[in-house]
Amino acid sequence: MNNFRDLGSSKVTSLLLIVNIIVFVIMTFTGGSENIANLVRFGAVVKSEVANGQWWRLFTASFIHIGLPHILFNMYFLYQVGPVFERLYGSRNYLIIYLLAGIMGNLVSFAFGKPATVSAGASTSLYGLFGLAIGILLNYRGDSMLSSFGSSFLSIIAINIIYSLIRPGIGVLGHLGGLLAGVILAGVFPIINRSLQTSTQLISVTAFVVLSILFVIIGLRSAV
Repeated sequence: MNNFRDLGSSKVTSLLLIVNIIVFVIMTFTGGSENIANLVRFGAVVKSEVANGQWWRLFTASFIHIGLPHILFNMYFLYQVGPVFERLYGSRNYLIIYLLAGIMGNLVSFAFGKPATVSAGASTSLYGLFGLAIGILLNYRGDSMLSSFGSSFLSIIAINIIYSLIRPGIGVLGHLGGLLAGVILAGVFPIINRSLQTSTQLISVTAFVVLSILFVIIGLRSAV
């Protein structure tokens, strides 16, 4: 019951859940969520298409899921931890972090993925929340409560990364890209009622921008 009450006060998490589910239902009834052509039509990341100017796929791919187990796992995780991070960062910043982590995760897939790979899923953004936990641990070392919170995610992160590496068909590149984005963005957006040094924010913003440009360049060169 507590989860439902948390969800009721977490408007962005609720909206994200609804959007993902609606997209999945529409895809299911218009060709299937595991149909490659349909995935491409709805905006999954395809290296050649992104290289040809369809950059919007870096955004839309985070709202597309491949099969029922995929969306169930991701939405369960979002339902469990989304409200926690939304309370920590506020709805607006939480949404920005979620979307940017998804974009960077998809950028990493674009940069280093195989040309024929079709990738999609909210896990790029969700790994961004994992990255936030690491970033909280790094940026608030003097705050015992927040340090403890960040540390509590370390074993979960390790398990999920190992699972991503050994399970065939999982887009580990997107996961690692989202994780990296979360770590960086934790240095850009302060937790509510906490502050970050201006130098930390400037370095973090610069790192995010430079890495994003680098991934674009690598992706365009390897797509040729």
